[in-house]
Amino acid sequence: MSNATDFLEAAIGNALFFAQPLVITECTVHLFSTAPNDAGLNGVEIPTGANGYQPVRHDPGPERWIKETAQDASDNTVFRNAIPVQFPTAVSAWPTVVAFGVKDQTGQLLFIAQLTSAKTVVAGDAPVFMAGELEIAIG
Repeated sequence: MSNATDFLEAAIGNALFFAQPLVITECTVHLFSTAPNDAGLNGVEIPTGANGYQPVRHDPGPERWIKETAQDASDNTVFRNAIPVQFPTAVSAWPTVVAFGVKDQTGQLLFIAQLTSAKTVVAGDAPVFMAGELEIAIG
């Protein structure tokens, strides 16, 4: 289950009630060894650099995201990646991945979600979320 961050919740409220624009033109998917809280704090992202890790750009658009036709069991609206989200090949082991997050073009964390099971990434692995595996539930 994903969680909207406090930043996104405030941005949606500002758009609805104060007519402030909410424009998201770019998104990147990030991996975390410690999940951030709803304020987007206290998370530990996999470090970038010589180990091969880099966040992956996965922008808004119907060619990259799909919306489920029905609400889930918790009455959430669910969005999923329509195409694979492929991370670079690990040059060396990464810390164990327990969560993913989606950031906008300014680097603001919008959503956080725990993985169903932690992922160990060793040298030579190329982590990927196949189509439909990234789930963002809003509700």
